[in-house]
Amino acid sequence: MKRRLGKSGRATGSSEPASRQNADEEKQAALAEEFITPATLEESAAGKETGGLSGSLAEGRVETTRGSKGLLASGVVLMAGAALLSKLIGVFQKIPLQNLAGDRVFGIYNAVYPFYQLAAVLATAGLPTAVSLLIAERLRKGNDPEGVRRTLYAALLLLGVTGIVAFGLMWSGAETTAGWIGDSETAGAIRSVSFALLLSPFVAALRGYAQGLGRMGLSAASQVVEQMIRVGIMLLVLALSWSAGWEESTVAAGVMSGSAFGACAALFVLVFQSWRARRRERLSPQAGLLRAEMKKLAMIALPVALGAAVVPVLGVVDAFMVPRLLQEGGATEAESMSLFGIYSRAQPLVQLVVMVAGAAAAALVPGLVLARMRGAYSQLRVQLSFTERAAWAIGAAAALGLVMLAEPLNIMLYQDSAGTLSFALVGCTALAGSVNAITAPVLQGLGAVRVPAVLLLVAALLKGVFNAVLVPLYGIEGAASAGIAALTAAALLGTLAVRFKAAEAGASLAGSWGARRGAREGRRPLLGSAAAGTALALAVMAAALAVAERALGAALGAALGGLPPRAAAAALALTCVAVGACAFGAAALRGGAVSARELRALPGGGVLAARLQRWRLMPRAREEE
Repeated sequence: MKRRLGKSGRATGSSEPASRQNADEEKQAALAEEFITPATLEESAAGKETGGLSGSLAEGRVETTRGSKGLLASGVVLMAGAALLSKLIGVFQKIPLQNLAGDRVFGIYNAVYPFYQLAAVLATAGLPTAVSLLIAERLRKGNDPEGVRRTLYAALLLLGVTGIVAFGLMWSGAETTAGWIGDSETAGAIRSVSFALLLSPFVAALRGYAQGLGRMGLSAASQVVEQMIRVGIMLLVLALSWSAGWEESTVAAGVMSGSAFGACAALFVLVFQSWRARRRERLSPQAGLLRAEMKKLAMIALPVALGAAVVPVLGVVDAFMVPRLLQEGGATEAESMSLFGIYSRAQPLVQLVVMVAGAAAAALVPGLVLARMRGAYSQLRVQLSFTERAAWAIGAAAALGLVMLAEPLNIMLYQDSAGTLSFALVGCTALAGSVNAITAPVLQGLGAVRVPAVLLLVAALLKGVFNAVLVPLYGIEGAASAGIAALTAAALLGTLAVRFKAAEAGASLAGSWGARRGAREGRRPLLGSAAAGTALALAVMAAALAVAERALGAALGAALGGLPPRAAAAALALTCVAVGACAFGAAALRGGAVSARELRALPGGGVLAARLQRWRLMPRAREEE
């Protein structure tokens, strides 16, 4: 039976959750949807009313069932899938851009886009969360359509102002920013992308409104449509530039306009669907209430915006420094921007690794928060220990693969082997990037909300210092090395912060990499400690990659001598990626890098552990035998 909201805002037509477990699952589902924070969840656990929250947010369509069915019904899976898909499209759109437009246009894109990201984050980040949180709170307390509309109108007014201000600053400062970048021809691309700032704030407000009402499908669809239109405009511009013979600066400006067209498409989807579901009542104009609502939204959104702004700051640091430092070394404006494009070649693959790591960590945060709330310190320790070791192990495996396969991957994606050394060095940042992507949500789940932003600001400062020292000496390889040093420092500090907060929460991670863990759990791995198991897995992976690369390279050269270089590189790279992943996974499981007990502590891990043991990929515990 479908559940509907009655006048009280509670779900009717089905029984209230009868057990503590179902109530906890509702909390977990609400937390996993981005608009509920760990702090909000803790307040609910401390005594605030939580019954019916999940049902209110989903307009009565959430069934409080166990497992993934309840999460799917609440829209968590839909939102996560849409976010991953849109990010995946955004990451891989850069590859055809470089292939069709060349390194200089690719460099301009990578130099300008962080500025748009920074402006958009400062103008919009946190507002969808704030809007959806306030709307969900109003629905939880009672049926208050006027309050819901007031929140929406306040958000639209507030975001409209910030969007206009951001657009004005970016448009009027285009020439100055281009001078800071070191290439005067980037001004057109800066002005082109600035138009998106007039639309994206309204998109953010309407997405928060849709999420607050539980319309996760609408919010998800708008994200995917925005990315698809943006990529479609980019491909259209590239096709037109081939026939019209546009200059590189014009091509870059046209490509950057895709952000504005994408925001326009997303806004159309959101407005059209919201208009179809509109109510007949009108909001009575009350300026005082609107001002109070805007102030409340700003207070919630500002900390989130400041934290989210740190990520594009790293890109802005490189855009400001690397081209100019290359010019001081003797390169022209065009040459420095082409080199910057070559330097950015490995970024899509690193971003893909970091994106997957961050998505996996976000899925673990609700369980961490619930364990901390319940005082289940043993479970919390197991989950934190597994998360910490997985971050370093998977990041190391990804970095190792990118380093060893740098040349075939470079040729496969970008046609030639230019900048293979910098490609490999940038690939090394996958390790620290994965650790940072995982420790940030873990720290937030442990209550340290501001620490991730501080750590990434430290990384940005270190990146600037190392750039100033290394780029004049080693060029783009120096910039890549600066990234390794800065992000690794942030990763190490983040790991220490997680351990400190875990100990503070009563779940110390001391000895989580040591041999006693395996003995205490009664396992019989090939090696005695998780650290040794991880080292074994990395060694096996490296050996498998070396053998596969040499054997397959010889086979391709002998049997397929007529195969084009790019196709041969693609066959070599993709095959070696599969071989390396399988070798690392099997060696990690058999070597004791992870145990069945740790897998069972994760959502859905019990089934996975049983299957791995049945396939003899994971040793059984003594008590199971």
